[in-house]
Amino acid sequence: MTPTADFQLISSTQVPDMTIVMPMNLDAYSYLIDEAEMETYLDGSTSVKTKHLDAFTADAEKAHLWCSLAY
Repeated sequence: MTPTADFQLISSTQVPDMTIVMPMNLDAYSYLIDEAEMETYLDGSTSVKTKHLDAFTADAEKAHLWCSLAY
């Protein structure tokens, strides 16, 4: 069974210096809402400034969540 990432980080956006964070399962979505206290779009995703992306991935890894980069 192939493991899937909890978050997809989409760096190719129309807004410069922003990355879309797309939760790929309920645990990842709950982390965004409950732990990170982030606002989400209607599709469940959120955006993070690129300069804060390292901090987001480090915090997610502490919560045992895995991020994969999608260009």
